Amino acid sequence: MSEKLNTSMLKAIKSFLLGKKDSDISPSEAEKIQKASYTLNTTEFKKHFSPTYLSIIQGLDSSDRQVFEATVYYLTQIAIKKNKYKNDIIKIMEDKLLSKSLSPEFKEYLKQYMQKMLVKTTNK
Repeated sequence: MSEKLNTSMLKAIKSFLLGKKDSDISPSEAEKIQKASYTLNTTEFKKHFSPTYLSIIQGLDSSDRQVFEATVYYLTQIAIKKNKYKNDIIKIMEDKLLSKSLSPEFKEYLKQYMQKMLVKTTNK
């Protein structure tokens, strides 16, 4: 036994005798990890998402022609590009068409864009 032990062999013998490897975690650390994991898995993940079109809908109530037309244009573009929002946007536009507060000029503009939207989404 005159040979010198290198450090890796010494660590291996030490870990064998002590029963703990360098990469092991302590029981208290394991408990903390387990509690954090349990909390993550049992708590309800609350992520509130609102589609982009909801933030611009108020432009349909604007009396400014430019704001109204821009809102209609962007809603139409969203409906064309994102099929999952199409039905909601159509419903909003239909409700706006039935509104008595909307001027006939704005109603005509809204009808034109609804037609464009329906034509483009059915051709996909």
